[in-house]
Amino acid sequence: MNVPHSARRLTLAYTLAAGLWVAFSDSVVAALGLSLEQLESVQLIKGLLFVLLTGVLLYWVLRTYQQQQQRANLVLSDSETRLSRALSAARDGMWEWDLHTRTVFFSPDYTNLLGLPPGGLGNDQENWLQRLHPDDREHFQRSLEQRLSNASQDPYEVSYRLRHKDDTYRWIQSRGRLLLDDQGRPERMIGTASDITQRRNDEDSLRQAAAVFDATQEGVLVTDAKQHIVHCNPAFTRITGYSQEEILGQQPSLLKSGRHDQDFYNSLWHALQSRGGWSGEVWNRRKNGEIYPQWQNIRVIRDEEGEISHYVAVFSDITALKRSQSELDYLAHHDPLSNLPNRLLFTERVETALERGQRDKRRGAVLLVDLDHFKLINESLGHATGDLLLKEVGERLRQQFQGAMTLARLGGDEFGLLCEDCATAEQAAGLAQQLLNCLSQPFVVNNHELFIGASVGISLFPGDADNVAQVLRNVDSALFKAKSSGREGYAFYAQELTEYARQRVELVSALRHALEHDELRVYYQPLMCLRSRQMIGVEALVRWQHPQRGLVPPGEFIPIAEESGLIGAIDAWVLDKACRQMVAWQAADYALRFVAVNVSSRLFSRGELDSRVAQVLADTGLDPAFLELEVTESAVMDNPDAALALLERLRALGVRLAIDDFGTGYSSLARLKRMPVHKLKLDQSFVMGLPHDQDDVAITRAVIALGHSLGLKVLAEGIEQLEQVELLEQLGCDHAQGYYFGRPQPAEALLAQLPLVHCATAPLEHE
Repeated sequence: MNVPHSARRLTLAYTLAAGLWVAFSDSVVAALGLSLEQLESVQLIKGLLFVLLTGVLLYWVLRTYQQQQQRANLVLSDSETRLSRALSAARDGMWEWDLHTRTVFFSPDYTNLLGLPPGGLGNDQENWLQRLHPDDREHFQRSLEQRLSNASQDPYEVSYRLRHKDDTYRWIQSRGRLLLDDQGRPERMIGTASDITQRRNDEDSLRQAAAVFDATQEGVLVTDAKQHIVHCNPAFTRITGYSQEEILGQQPSLLKSGRHDQDFYNSLWHALQSRGGWSGEVWNRRKNGEIYPQWQNIRVIRDEEGEISHYVAVFSDITALKRSQSELDYLAHHDPLSNLPNRLLFTERVETALERGQRDKRRGAVLLVDLDHFKLINESLGHATGDLLLKEVGERLRQQFQGAMTLARLGGDEFGLLCEDCATAEQAAGLAQQLLNCLSQPFVVNNHELFIGASVGISLFPGDADNVAQVLRNVDSALFKAKSSGREGYAFYAQELTEYARQRVELVSALRHALEHDELRVYYQPLMCLRSRQMIGVEALVRWQHPQRGLVPPGEFIPIAEESGLIGAIDAWVLDKACRQMVAWQAADYALRFVAVNVSSRLFSRGELDSRVAQVLADTGLDPAFLELEVTESAVMDNPDAALALLERLRALGVRLAIDDFGTGYSSLARLKRMPVHKLKLDQSFVMGLPHDQDDVAITRAVIALGHSLGLKVLAEGIEQLEQVELLEQLGCDHAQGYYFGRPQPAEALLAQLPLVHCATAPLEHE
């Protein structure tokens, strides 16, 4: 009901009816000719009747209006209830902005979007603007001003960020419209608001996923539940050669290579059905027919009801990876210098051959080849020439031994040869000789004609060993035997070689234990003056008192100590013990003029011997003049310049110096005369033949004459007979040492032979 128009019509109708009533009723009354009293009564009745009729009319009008208002209010209430329920269900809030009063209404659901209680935003725009994200304010203001200036009543939609109660920002989507007054001017704005933060995040994620989908180097294939391809990415086209138009609607079986049987695909589908995914290596076919390997991951996508809706396959072309793996496998199993199999591959093939031999009752042989004196090539011509020589050796051996045999370079100048069909030791020996003959011809490298020999160790299997480690250990032992027998030959493995090697290993460990647990002893052997036949000094010699074996012969453990590097520590220990013993003898008035201590070539070559000796002398308090150091001739000649400098530093300390084993090395007389030594010790190998071997007599005479001409004393060691003593005295030898005068013995056992001070003859400086 339109109230303004209805009121106008009712007023006009009422005025017309009242006028007609007055005019008609007055005419009727006048026509009746009533008396004045009757006329007054009639007028009264007429007036009352008019009031009654107009009252009834007014009641009907008001009643009708009231009913219409009630119906309108009920409809409005129902509409508001439905609107409120709809907004609440949609988690939307409602707002209304009165442009005249500048007040804003925010529904409770609106404030709830921001974690605020009802009324938490107030009723003005300022509180709301303070929660608007700074980056969105300019855009919001510009959009609002444009809409107000255009006075457009079209619905609009805008998104912005509002600050939540927890200080995070939520994306809000606002929908509304502008309302105009009767003059067409903006009167108010009204609308709804909803939180779209999650939707925005999802949209961002979808955009990122789409970018990844298009940009990834892995191919992506999506099928529906019936395995029809519905989507693929650019990488799929690049890898397979199929365009999107060609592949959509097809099935992935189009890409099959034919390399996989039905069991493979049954296993794949079983994994998809049971676990929801499968990953593995697959060989597929490109559009051009090329078969290639790919690594593929397939996942099942299910809808809200848990039913399969799609399959997604992500795959990468691993052709290059396969090629790299093949190259790496080759590099891992081959020597880069010679391109021969390396130790790893050789070991694997020996293991395979051993297993095959044990299974098929076949015999084979492993030959280990070591080039003799190859180190000299590197030192004289350089490593580059040495590497070229190794390549030439490998190539010559490769041409000689082909077919069923495996030739490998095991490292350095070592080569290995595996013959899986070698029935007899004679056949293995023939291979070794063939190998040596192959290397006997010269090699021409960088315009140098080079000759290189070799030593060969041979181990037969399965007779000598039942596992690959034992085979390789045995052939090592055989090679050691070949090299120890003079090189340029071959040797077979024998059980005693393994036992000897085992004993050597155990001996090294036991010797280290002996050094740490004070099992070593110092024995002293008399040094005699041939002219006076008196003891003038002693030589300190190390002995090993083993707790189970007793006294271990020095010839058994000294070589082991030298090879293992323990000899340096042993020498230092003997030096300290000998100096302390000499100090004790001096305190007891024994007239020994010096104690001699051997210095190994290993300790001598370190170049720090002088500082160690100085420290021992300082610790023990021994006068340096009472200490004599014996250095082997070979140690001095290994590096003559460095040796000369070290000897001069030792001489500066005041100690005496002697050249041990003289005559066994290659001393240069020019260097020898510069050496600051006091004594030459003639090696016992020349003394053993005296007095009957004329060559030994001549050598002894020459060494004594040489020593005296250089102003040095000469000591002969290894004397065991009186005839030797007499001849050496006749030749003018100064000092002597050997079993004839006394064996090495502990310091306590030597006390009876030690001269006392009052029995001493010539002073030390005259010896």
